[in-house]
Amino acid sequence: MDIKLDTLAAQLNQGLLERRLSVEELADRTKVPASTIRSFLNEPVTGVLPERVYLRGHLAVLARELGLDVAALQSRFDIESPELPTTKIVAPPPRFQGAGVAVVAGLAGIAILAVVLSFVSSLR
Repeated sequence: MDIKLDTLAAQLNQGLLERRLSVEELADRTKVPASTIRSFLNEPVTGVLPERVYLRGHLAVLARELGLDVAALQSRFDIESPELPTTKIVAPPPRFQGAGVAVVAGLAGIAILAVVLSFVSSLR
């Protein structure tokens, strides 16, 4: 019977079976956390996974250790777990624009001059 290995989890499981390794043994060999390996195998995982770039790196390490094609597994990962669009934060426009900035700067200058003159006149 020919088993179709079209998912990332199936390919990794096959690699584990062929190498006769458990998840814990693979984690010891590669230093990739067992929880991360289990997440690749679609097993329930508690905890926080690393960012996507680190997951892709962990996947490459696992693929090499299991004798699997790194590029093929990373492509499969990209298909099964597409990158989510990021939210772009847009800063609000400045409160004072154009001529308003010049008016505020001019008023601030006059206020500073008034403070300085009053200080100087109090010294006399």
